[in-house]
Order: sequence, then C-alpha cells, then structure tokens
Amino acid sequence: MDLQDVVNANQHRFSETERDILAFMLENEEFVAEATISSLAHRTFTSTSSIIRLTKKLDFSGFAELKYFIKSSINKPTDSAVDFIQAGKDDIVKTLEFVEYYNLKPVLAKIQNARSVYCYGTGYAQRNAVQEFAKSMLACGKFMHVIPAHNEFSGSVDAMTSEDLVIVVSLSGNTDQIRETLKMLSLRKIPVVAVTDFGMNYLSSIAVHSLHYAATPTTINNQRAPYHSFVGLNILLDYLVRSYIDFIDPKDTP
Repeated sequence: MDLQDVVNANQHRFSETERDILAFMLENEEFVAEATISSLAHRTFTSTSSIIRLTKKLDFSGFAELKYFIKSSINKPTDSAVDFIQAGKDDIVKTLEFVEYYNLKPVLAKIQNARSVYCYGTGYAQRNAVQEFAKSMLACGKFMHVIPAHNEFSGSVDAMTSEDLVIVVSLSGNTDQIRETLKMLSLRKIPVVAVTDFGMNYLSSIAVHSLHYAATPTTINNQRAPYHSFVGLNILLDYLVRSYIDFIDPKDTP
C-alpha cells in the first residue's frame, strides 16, 4: 500500500483545500518524506493545523507517522519483471470492487432524466470506449451525443444547459487541454460525471459524480512511457450499461 491507496480509500472525506494539499503531496512524495510540517504548509499555502487535520483524516497518528509511511513506500523495492497477466486481472478485480461498493443509482438517475447526454473521451482509447458505451446505451433506448474532438467539446458548451449531463472519460483526469471547458461547464452548472483512473484529479474535483477504474502502469522494454491497459475502463462502462438496464426495468423479486 502507498499514499495513493490511502487517498483512494478516503477520497470522499476531503475538503477542497485538503484535495489541493493531497495533489501536491502525491506529486512530491520525496519532498514530503523529508519535509517538516511547517515547510509542507508553506509549499501548499496552508497552515500546520490544516496538515494535522488532513493527517488525522488519513488515519495516521501524526505527521511523523505519515512521513515514515511515505518514505517506506517510495523506498520499497519493486519487481522489474511485471506479471502483465496478473496486472490485468488485478485491474478487473479492483474496478469491480469499486462499482459494487459505489452507489450508482444517483448516476443512473442523472442519465435517465437528462435532456441530453454528452460523452467525451480525452484520448484514443477513451474515445473508443465511449463509442462502444454509447452504442450499448442506444440499445437501451438512451441516445448519447459522442463528441469526437476537443474543439467540438469546447464548442458544444453553449448548446448545453443545466438539464443536460456530460460524461468525461479520462485516464489521469488532469488533461490541461480541457480545463477551460470544464471550468465553463462548472460555471454554467452543467453536471459532469467524471470517469478516471483511481486518485485525486482535477476532473473528479469539479464533477457531481466520480467513477473510477484501475489502469496499472507497466513498463515495457525499450519503451519510455508506461503502458496502460484500459480493460478496467471497459469493465466499468459495461457494468454501468448493465446497471442502467436493471435501473429502468427492475426485475420483480419473489
């Protein structure tokens, strides 16, 4: 377990200020492992009392224990021979555990009652997943507008209202290109459902609902960037379709 796992387990407990602190901590774990509580407060433009309250919410006895935990997790030896098959299985299990625990009914109700539902994927794999999701939802009688590119996404905001719903599928949830569009959606009170990998991110912070899937990064020989499988994303969207079918046509139970 590392800091990201601890954050995931407690993600609904944090204030906006605490989310900002956690975003900094997750991006600067080496600094936090050696920092004083005062220096961390200075770097995050907060107070030491804010850091202490956050530490308690993460279920640590104090800042010293949090530092020790982070230092131990970043120094933990990793196995360079990644079991790709097992990583895929783990992504599926972790994603299913999330959706089975999460109360999907408010999301399903939003989809059912929305005047129009718009779907946008930030990358190639995400767009493919969104296309298949929209096809499946059409078979359920729910039409969704699939937005193919960023320019169309930003240009569609003027046609949207608070009675609509926007589903944005991303990996990190921190794609700089769509931040201004997301801000406009938030200002116009147009509800957004975020679909991202586990973890704190900008997209989830402005969304009315956040759904998560697992996409374990794995390193492949001679490849600079880590490889992400989107099997978890497809599992999540398929589960959402099946749940929607049950939601609109509940089966009678004896």
